[in-house]
Amino acid sequence: MPILPYYAESMGASAFQLGLLMTVYALCQFIFAPFWGSYSDRVGRKPVLLVGMFGFTLTFFIFALANSLWVLFVARIAGGALSCATVPTAMAVMGDTSSPEKRGASMGMVGASMGMGMIFGPAIGSGLAHISLAAPFVMAGSLSVVICFCILFLVKESLPVEDRVSEAQKIDRAPLLKGLKSPLAFLFTAMFLASMAEATNMGTFALFAEGKLGFGPTSMGLIFSCAGLASVLVQGFVVGRAINKWGEEKTSGAGIILMASSFALFLQAKSLLELIIYMGIFSAGTGLIRPSISAATSKRTTGSQGTAMGVLQGYDSLGRVIGPSLGGYLLDMNLSYAYFSAIFFSGLAFLTLLFNRSRGKTKERENLLI
Repeated sequence: MPILPYYAESMGASAFQLGLLMTVYALCQFIFAPFWGSYSDRVGRKPVLLVGMFGFTLTFFIFALANSLWVLFVARIAGGALSCATVPTAMAVMGDTSSPEKRGASMGMVGASMGMGMIFGPAIGSGLAHISLAAPFVMAGSLSVVICFCILFLVKESLPVEDRVSEAQKIDRAPLLKGLKSPLAFLFTAMFLASMAEATNMGTFALFAEGKLGFGPTSMGLIFSCAGLASVLVQGFVVGRAINKWGEEKTSGAGIILMASSFALFLQAKSLLELIIYMGIFSAGTGLIRPSISAATSKRTTGSQGTAMGVLQGYDSLGRVIGPSLGGYLLDMNLSYAYFSAIFFSGLAFLTLLFNRSRGKTKERENLLI
């Protein structure tokens, strides 16, 4: 993560092209994640998890061998189409194996495990970058191979054969447009807007910090590692308790407020310590948003968990399609514009949750009158 902007820059990429590099990956996820989620309802979770990790392996090794920008785009397209099988399937496993009251904490543990990777991955990657900018990708590809074997031999299938979708039933891409007509539409919309704001930051932060304060890969590794620590603490110890106390909507709303606050703080940062603190606030916010919205979606799902998680991942990916390229375009115009847009999208996400909550209370009153 901290190396990719500089790796692409070394091959002549502008901020806008770096954004497109993020966008094309997310676009493939948007197209394929709903399919993989639905497909896991038929064949089980384990085979689809293997497909996802193979996608990561392929991406990282192609990156390591790349010598021009177009090869990076090829790697992102191939990896995006396959690796997107991982997260919705992992979330579906949590839905298969946890009770409704523990669903939020289970989703949080998935996020916390990803946060653990955020602690060690950027630190290792920035250290390996002193050898070459390709070295972190060789290491990541090698780790992905190890994980494939771990899934193959250590992970148990969570979806019994009798609970799977019938072979006679057609499996196709989950209905994203129909999702907007469902009772879960407000969750999908909030996820899309929050993801767009988050991706605007993740796609442009390294170049923003370089342009504003002159920081390079080593500093980025430290910042992202500290962000990972914040993510682990929030998702491992806070999000489950927050959901049990406040509910999913209030918890995700609090996360959106924290995330938007971090964008405003980035704009006035003047030192590495400030960036570390503000990135910690950002990670704490995103650490509350995704698990709580995932838990809310899972608990409200009456059908297949894989399909629901695939649709949610599709809208999450759609936000990451638009965010990086828009952020890169705005960053080329002015260092501050990308973060102004991220604050705007965060506000829309918060208003989506707020509007649904007030609408829900109105419906409750109407039901009581009836």
